[in-house]
Amino acid sequence: MSVRAGSFPGFLCAAGLLLCVSSRVASHSQFPTAIGQCPLDIPAAFQSHTQLGCPHLVDGSTARQPIDWSPWTHPPKCLQAEKLPATKYCVFTNSQHGNGGVSMIITPETAANSVEILNDSGYTHTKSLINSSAGPAYEVIDIPGKGKGVIATRRINRAEAIMVDWAALVVDLSFPTSVKRAQGYQLLHIAVDQLSDPDRVLLLARNNVFSADIVEDVLRTNAFSFTVAGETHMALYPKVARVNHACRPNAFIRFTPSSLAVSIVALKDIEPGEEITITYVPMGQTREERRAGLLKWGFNCNCSLCTASKAEVAASDYRREKIKQLRQEVMEAVEAWDGTKAVRLTHEILELMHAEDLAPLYASQYEIMARLYWKARDTKTGTKYAQMSIDTLVDLGYLENSPEALPALLKTFDD
Repeated sequence: MSVRAGSFPGFLCAAGLLLCVSSRVASHSQFPTAIGQCPLDIPAAFQSHTQLGCPHLVDGSTARQPIDWSPWTHPPKCLQAEKLPATKYCVFTNSQHGNGGVSMIITPETAANSVEILNDSGYTHTKSLINSSAGPAYEVIDIPGKGKGVIATRRINRAEAIMVDWAALVVDLSFPTSVKRAQGYQLLHIAVDQLSDPDRVLLLARNNVFSADIVEDVLRTNAFSFTVAGETHMALYPKVARVNHACRPNAFIRFTPSSLAVSIVALKDIEPGEEITITYVPMGQTREERRAGLLKWGFNCNCSLCTASKAEVAASDYRREKIKQLRQEVMEAVEAWDGTKAVRLTHEILELMHAEDLAPLYASQYEIMARLYWKARDTKTGTKYAQMSIDTLVDLGYLENSPEALPALLKTFDD
C-alpha cells in the first residue's frame, strides 16, 4: 500500500500491525541488533571490554591475541564464500554467555554490529523465576509418538513464565549454500565444540531426511529464525527445542529485542501433567497452511485442532479464511476513508478471533480499533481500545504493567 506521511491509511502501519506486516508467532521472531555509536580508532588498550563496547571488524586473519577478539572467548575461525569471494563466514563463540555459551556463524560485519547483544543477561526473562517461590514448573519426559516433550509438574497460571533459555547456535541462513558442504560441516562442529556443553546441542532430536551431518540435522529439526543486522539467521534454543507444537498451544515464546534470551510463557492456565506446547507456525492459518509450514520440521500435526471432525475443521478453516478476507477489506475501507466500515469489519474480526481462541492476536485488533476511533476524533473510545490492547498484552505476559504504556501508545496515534 502506498502511504503518504501523515495520511489516514498510513496509521495502520505505524506500529507494525498485523494488517501491514506478516508475522511469525513462534516466532520465528526478529531480533533488531543493537548497533552502538562507537568512536573509531580507539587504541585497544583503552577500550573497556568489560562493557563489550566498540569492537572492530575481526576475522581469522586479524585476530592475533585475546584482546583482538574480545568479548568472544575463542579466536574466530573463518571460511570464504564460494560465490562471493569478498564474503567470509566465521565462528564467533562466547562460551560463558547465557546457559552454556553461544556460537554464531556470521560475517565479521554482523559480529561487529551485533556484539552488544551479549550485554543482555536475560534478566527481563529470568527475574520472574528468580523472584518466584514456586518450584520447577516442568519436566522433560518421553511422550509416545512425539519423542521428548515438556509437561507441567504443578499448576501454571496464565502469563506465568515457565522456562528461560538462551540461543546456543546462531547461523546465517545463507551460510549453508555459500560454502563447500564439507567445510561448512567442519565449521558447524567447531561452533558446537567450543560451547561449554556441546551435548546440549548434540543430544537434541534429529529427523530431517535431507541432512547429512548431525549438527545440520539438529539445526534443521529444531531451529527458529530471526533477524540480526537485517539478515535472516537460524537460532537454536536447546531447552525450547524440547517443547512440542500444537496448533492451539497453551504457551508462547516471548522474545526480547537485542537479546539472545527467550522465555516460554503460559497462554492459559496449565494443569499438572498437561503437556506444554507452542506453535511453530503463525497463528490463524488453516489446517493445510499449517501442515505445509510444518513440513520443514518433518512431521504431520496430530493436535486436537488438526484431528477434529471434518465439520469442525471446515468451520475453523472458514473462520480463519474469513479473518484474512476481512483484514483485506479493512485495508480497502481505510484506503477509501470509510472509517465506519473499517470499524464494523474490525469488530467482526475480533468476534471470529474469539471463536478461534486466537488470544495473541487480540491486542493488534484492539489497537486498530483504537486508531480508527482516534482518527475519527472519538478519543474517549480510542483510549478505551488502546487500554484494552495494552491490558491484553499484559494479561498474556507480553508486557509488564506500566502507567507509561498508555500515554506512549496514544502518542503514536498522532505521529
